[in-house]
Amino acid sequence: MPRRVRTVFRGLDGALCVLLGLVSAASGLAACGGSNMGLQELKGGIELGVRRGAAWTTLTVKPPYVIGPRTNLKLERGVFSGNIDGRGVKLYVDESGVHGQGPFGNVNVEIFDGPDSMTIEGTWNDSRVHFKVTEDSFRGTIPVWNNNAGLLRDVESCQYVLDKVDVDGSRMGFSTCNNLPEDTRIEVPAAVQDWLTRPELTAILLALLSSPPTTYLERSF
Repeated sequence: MPRRVRTVFRGLDGALCVLLGLVSAASGLAACGGSNMGLQELKGGIELGVRRGAAWTTLTVKPPYVIGPRTNLKLERGVFSGNIDGRGVKLYVDESGVHGQGPFGNVNVEIFDGPDSMTIEGTWNDSRVHFKVTEDSFRGTIPVWNNNAGLLRDVESCQYVLDKVDVDGSRMGFSTCNNLPEDTRIEVPAAVQDWLTRPELTAILLALLSSPPTTYLERSF
């Protein structure tokens, strides 16, 4: 079994802030399952993952590419372009946050630092997104689109309440989508900090959290 690396949550007032708990790239690949490493461009990449219940969604990051089952993005000169859920995306990142066009609406997200916390706030796909991050907790909501059976349905929100930090740095707790709470774990490898600025990492995490895995019970909704 790959060795997990214990990591430290870096200061919220630094130029780079790890939004979530961190794990080694090797353990992320092992825990999250299916990988996109067959693509030549992604060899040596790092996987970010979110688990709800027994289901995982992962994104493989190898600049300039961010690839997952529902995500295909390329980062060039501070702009993410490509598609999420088969719909065009163009996201501009700067020191203040993330702005532009998401798959289902406008994106205007700002990042605010507090004395012992960080807040991500604004709109994602024309709906409100808000997260507050501290060393011990990650809480907030983000709009998601239910695309079960290939049918686009109304926008809804997923709430994440992650108040536990594993020994490897992963954030754990529960999330509620479709009014169904599920045990949830989010893993972000520490090495990704060497490749991305904080706003760039924020954009990728919002893409990941807005397309969470669908559990068995939720597929009937």
